[in-house]
Amino acid sequence: MSPSEYLVSRGFLTEDTVYSALAEACGLPFLPTRGFRPQSINCRYISLGADECGPLLIGLTEQDTIYAVAPDFAAFADVLDLCRRRPELRRWVRITTPDALRHATTHLNSPEGDLESRYPDFSARYRVNKAQIIKGVSLGVGFLFGCFIPLVSTLVFCALAMALCCTMFGVARLASAWSSRHDSPSFRLPPSIADGPINWPRYTILIPLYREAASVSGLVQHLKLLQYPRDRLQVLFLLERDDLETARHLKECLPANMEIVWVPDGAPRTKPRALSHGLEQATGSLITVYDAEDRPEPDQLKLAAFFFALATPEVACLQARLSIDNSEDSFLTRHFALEYACLFDQLLPWLHRHDWPFPLGGTSNHFRTEALIATGAWDKFNVTEDADLGIRLARLGYACGVLPSSTFEEAPITWKAWRQQRARWHKGWIQTFFVHTRNLGHLLQDLGWRRLCVALSLIGGNIAVMALSPVCVVLVGLYSFGWLEVPQLEGSLRGAFTAVCLGSVCICYSGSVAALLWGARQRRLKGVWLQALTLPAYWALNACAFYQAAWEFLRQPHGWNKTEHGVSKSRRKILTAKAASDILEAGAVGKLKGNGKLERVKGIEPSS
Repeated sequence: MSPSEYLVSRGFLTEDTVYSALAEACGLPFLPTRGFRPQSINCRYISLGADECGPLLIGLTEQDTIYAVAPDFAAFADVLDLCRRRPELRRWVRITTPDALRHATTHLNSPEGDLESRYPDFSARYRVNKAQIIKGVSLGVGFLFGCFIPLVSTLVFCALAMALCCTMFGVARLASAWSSRHDSPSFRLPPSIADGPINWPRYTILIPLYREAASVSGLVQHLKLLQYPRDRLQVLFLLERDDLETARHLKECLPANMEIVWVPDGAPRTKPRALSHGLEQATGSLITVYDAEDRPEPDQLKLAAFFFALATPEVACLQARLSIDNSEDSFLTRHFALEYACLFDQLLPWLHRHDWPFPLGGTSNHFRTEALIATGAWDKFNVTEDADLGIRLARLGYACGVLPSSTFEEAPITWKAWRQQRARWHKGWIQTFFVHTRNLGHLLQDLGWRRLCVALSLIGGNIAVMALSPVCVVLVGLYSFGWLEVPQLEGSLRGAFTAVCLGSVCICYSGSVAALLWGARQRRLKGVWLQALTLPAYWALNACAFYQAAWEFLRQPHGWNKTEHGVSKSRRKILTAKAASDILEAGAVGKLKGNGKLERVKGIEPSS
């Protein structure tokens, strides 16, 4: 046993210390764990020796190839001697540890490992870090001590906290609806631009599919209607290797300009993992993501490319407006359609106008490819990769906008399907909250006070309301009806306490109803008054889905609840090419100012 191996085996020195000392003696750079990724072909790394020693190919330039090596302890003297005799090795060789090599060839050996390699603190691979565990234990101890505090203190604190959240929620809904009351969901390019001789940028569409045989035919037909030059468009269907049925149905209707990309086996099997492999094959300078049930407006790609051309390079993403087109199927789909109208037609444009960070939708988000790669792209461990990416883009200095173009989607019809989808969304928001609050100091530094408060209100506030509202409603209800005795709140205090609680609920409810009314008018949705009356029931169902999400977060944090598509019978008919053209001609035409700048249109403020 060599001296180095003895010192490491006995715990006197770490592998990093010994190998970095070897690198310094050899005059070579040292690479720590996560400090490099292997070069691979079809996710097969290129190694010229043993996996634990290398050489492992980690870089390619026009002049050189770069390798990482982790020599055995017994070979240290030989490596040192070789480096002294061959100083030109400094151009090609890097020293690392066996553990770092093993990590690179397992966890980082594919595009899906890019985020974990470059921004490990932004990965949801682990639920919480040590600091969060300590804070959680402290809160638990505080709760135990709180059990000895009189009931009145606990009741008043919880009630006032919920009253504040309800009031802020209602005011935000009302403000966002009012600011967007004159907006139209869509905007049309002038014919001179839409049909003119323009050299459009190359565009890539990524479409992750899994068990979507029922939807692929309609999806392909709508993709054919996209009015974008076919020689500038790349369409990639991302399929899992065991999804042969979807592949069979897709091949029956697949045009020549669209192709299938088989996602290598791996875990966890999530949509962002598939997207990462699609990003590796993408050739476009712009990228968008569509789901199996999506039906984007025909001119959406041209509109996104046009707005990107006018925007500054810091604008990394434009989120199109999502809309539900099977709202007549059930109670849940009607509420879902109104919920989407309030979110994508009101709240996101309002946040964008104030330059506040916001979570992205799961589809129809259009990216600059270079910005997407620079920020680590999607996190394969986060089941709402869209919400996480929106906050991460803001933290890394990029901006997101709202695109005035609609993509029509199919909402889940049954209670089980809706609950499973909503539980996945809530679980992903919990993941996103814990990822971005690992270091509040860094979060404050990245966003600033105002944007930090907005981000925490959006994510943490949503979690708090979903978790605590049923408990607070029960406690306050029992107290208000006299079934819960709190002697300290009798007399005038009882009336004041009840007034504060009921007042905040009224503000929340009235603001939400106003937003529903404006959203329904913009999207021409019917029966809105009935949905307004049943809104509290829909909120209660949301809370049930949240509790399922919290349980899954503890047991299966990376499990993906698959939503079945293609089951609705009331969706709008698939458009013909002529009908799509008629829709575009009937739409409003945007106007350019005399100085060539686009006027602010429906929530987008591109710069010149």
